Amino acid sequence: MRLVVLAAGQGSRLLPLTADRPKPLVSFLGRPILDWTLVAARENGLTDITVVGGYKSEGLDSFPVHLLRNPDYASTSMVGTMMAAEQWFSDGFVASYGDIVYRPELLRALLASPAEISVVVDLDWRPYWERRFGDPLLNAESLRMTADGTIRSIGQTVNRIEDVQAQFVGLVAFRGRGVKALKRAWVRATTDAAYRRPILGYRTSMAKLGLTDVLDELAVAGDIAVKAVAVHGGWVDIDTPEDLVAGEERWNESRASEFVPAGPGPTPPAAGSSGSGSSGSAPDGGSEPRFHPVRRW
Repeated sequence: MRLVVLAAGQGSRLLPLTADRPKPLVSFLGRPILDWTLVAARENGLTDITVVGGYKSEGLDSFPVHLLRNPDYASTSMVGTMMAAEQWFSDGFVASYGDIVYRPELLRALLASPAEISVVVDLDWRPYWERRFGDPLLNAESLRMTADGTIRSIGQTVNRIEDVQAQFVGLVAFRGRGVKALKRAWVRATTDAAYRRPILGYRTSMAKLGLTDVLDELAVAGDIAVKAVAVHGGWVDIDTPEDLVAGEERWNESRASEFVPAGPGPTPPAAGSSGSGSSGSAPDGGSEPRFHPVRRW
């Protein structure tokens, strides 16, 4: 299975850190974000990796990946960046946001899911969101699941904390019919755009189309189950310089805990949960040298 890393955006909220580099090259605990992704992939046997770059993508040239460049990154959505790698989807692939850091166990849990569309979601999102934003509803999106982990809503604006059972991590796998469903949704979106209709019923322009919009569309359609891979922490999201501080705190707090995937159901975290993950065999800050390139395509 191929890993497709979505790394085209400018990351303007991370300025000045992205003034001279793409977002995946911002340092987290002494190493570029992309290094952490490659280590997680390597520990799970994934060596076939495509990175879709855009802003200052020349900075990614030294990494052992197949590098695609999206010259229209400034006007392209996250989904458009992903679909630029459509020729590499084959019958299954993992899509990973380029601005997240996650422990190898998260990727391992995703790869172990047999579902045709599998989505990693964090049950321990709330303490982390409170640390980042104060109000947990700020920047939170809908994520509602059934008892067997089937996602019914994801990525939509919410006004009630009850509509947020978890948060999307930025890791998703498409297999078999799931790949075909994704491609069909993309065709519908581009067709809607051509006729100036709201994109998939949610957005008014292709530039605003998010991956969660597509996942929500597929979940609502119900033709193929969109399944949650529920975890307790083990990842951080880097959108702003302040996120680096919050992320390092969350990462370091999890060193002494054993990261265990939560299983398919939407069981809420225990009261007072801090969203801890674990070190396991995953790299800790400064404990592993930079992931050096070994080959180029």
